[in-house]
Amino acid sequence: MRMARRVGVGIIAALALGTATPAIAYEIGPHSYDGELRFWTEGNPDRSIMNIKDTGQDHWVKAEYYRVAHPDNKLTLWNKDGPNGPKDNDGNVGTVESSKASEIFKARGTVSRNNLPDWHTSWYTE
Repeated sequence: MRMARRVGVGIIAALALGTATPAIAYEIGPHSYDGELRFWTEGNPDRSIMNIKDTGQDHWVKAEYYRVAHPDNKLTLWNKDGPNGPKDNDGNVGTVESSKASEIFKARGTVSRNNLPDWHTSWYTE
């Protein structure tokens, strides 16, 4: 009886583990701001690459973001080349891409305006 119970518990545990959903980090974005920028993460499965695309004409743009490996350090990815700037690794014109590192868990886009307050999107954590 005891052996049958152990086998039964083992089978139930194996079935439960076999049907468990794997953890997936959802991408952040793409999000836009008033025709000035688009930003998003990529890097399946761990959203480990930040992208910032300049879609405006007048201002530099940047993505501000946080990575899991250093959660207290705000990182910045600048795009100063405008909408016709170089392509990223995926062929997106006018886009700057970060290197691949730990998961990005929080990000926002910013339009840098000289001698005026910057414009920011909300912080996103999808």
